[in-house]
Amino acid sequence: MAAYLSRAVASIQENGDDVERARLAGLLGRYPPDTRILRSLTSRQHDDGGFPYGMIPGRASSVAATAKALRWIEDLRMLPAASAQRAASFLLMVQRPDGAWDESPAVVKFDPPPRLRPGTPFARRYCTGVAAIALARVLGPSSDAVGLAAEFLRAHRDGAAPVDEVAETAALETSVLMLAGGRSAAVAADAAEALSRVPVELWTVDRLTNALSAFHTAGLSADDPMAAWAIRGLLEAQAPDGGWRSALGPDHDVEVSLDALSVLSAFGIASGR
Repeated sequence: MAAYLSRAVASIQENGDDVERARLAGLLGRYPPDTRILRSLTSRQHDDGGFPYGMIPGRASSVAATAKALRWIEDLRMLPAASAQRAASFLLMVQRPDGAWDESPAVVKFDPPPRLRPGTPFARRYCTGVAAIALARVLGPSSDAVGLAAEFLRAHRDGAAPVDEVAETAALETSVLMLAGGRSAAVAADAAEALSRVPVELWTVDRLTNALSAFHTAGLSADDPMAAWAIRGLLEAQAPDGGWRSALGPDHDVEVSLDALSVLSAFGIASGR
């Protein structure tokens, strides 16, 4: 087992809850989750197919949370399940006519970060990137919804963004544009160049994992320069105990460690430090 992998597995097994350990098992290809563990995730799903903001029961269905749930369901090797199809249907249902997504106005009372504050141009770009990448993984990159999202981002990607939030959004936008036009398309190349100007210090582990997930969905290989630097950064950020540290706090460390393991595995990284 690769050096980074054996240490990550040990950390997640020691510190994760039942759902997190089941997600780890899915990533390792060991066994499908038992129905009890699957229910602990799908019980949070609303009748409209969406998942609640912050994954906290009782809150409104959220674009970002539903996209995250689809990522978890994929790691559990359960994408064909009805819960995944219902989540995808929710995202399709709330896509705007112009191809964009926005968070529900109901999340405002939870004081969301700028990227999730509904009604702002920046949040609309972020949510569009998140939803389009999630749907590309479920429905395929040729989905009409993904194409509409790319058209929206092509027209709006130059808008202002908070400096501490720009990194992940730039990666999402670049990936969606590559899905629609290919790695060599001029608009994707322009977006990639803009991404290269993001200051290194803005790339937290959380942002690196989300960027790499988007890059992989867009079809980049591990040796593509855009993916390679992010993979190096992620491996270098692995903590001595084998896990990764989330900028959101210790309660999110296992989740971001699973995200890191997921993207490194997806890119076929066979060796660590």
